[in-house]
Amino acid sequence: MSVFLKTLKAITQALMYVSYGAIIVMMVMTVADVISRYVFNKPSSGVTEWSQMLLIICMTAMAHALVEGRYVAVGTIVDRFPRKVNITFEIVIGIVSFIFFFVVGYQLVKMIGMSKQFHETYFILGTPRWPLYLILGIAFLSTALATVVYVIERVTKYTDPKEKSVFDENPDLAILALSDEEKA
Repeated sequence: MSVFLKTLKAITQALMYVSYGAIIVMMVMTVADVISRYVFNKPSSGVTEWSQMLLIICMTAMAHALVEGRYVAVGTIVDRFPRKVNITFEIVIGIVSFIFFFVVGYQLVKMIGMSKQFHETYFILGTPRWPLYLILGIAFLSTALATVVYVIERVTKYTDPKEKSVFDENPDLAILALSDEEKA
């Protein structure tokens, strides 16, 4: 595996853990807010803003899902087309996806400077917004790179969808199926 792929996988793995952390913090904050609101009749301030920020941070797992093949693929229509059409479709959708993720990531990185310059903060918390732009910018740019890797892998390792089984797309199902056969 090349240094580029190892680095990309390491970045996407780290972003996945950031997403996990955001989910855990969001759950704990929400439970604490519900308890303080209904048991002690004293709602926490800023929980809604924190939850919004953390929910956005959960998007950092996109690149990891793409690199590791942990996405939902629905090929009902596309799989019926011939090989050349499938490959062309993969390339076109890959290019459009790359452009989208790259432009959004680039704009988020540009917004860091503007956010710092204008001292942009969240209303209730008063925390600066630029760290969120930085995290999301890295996430979107990583997803753009992951899209390139994904398209290259799909095109170079293309197999006809008619020759694939459901277990080729999801190896976890094969493990479950084998474990059920052993029990029978």
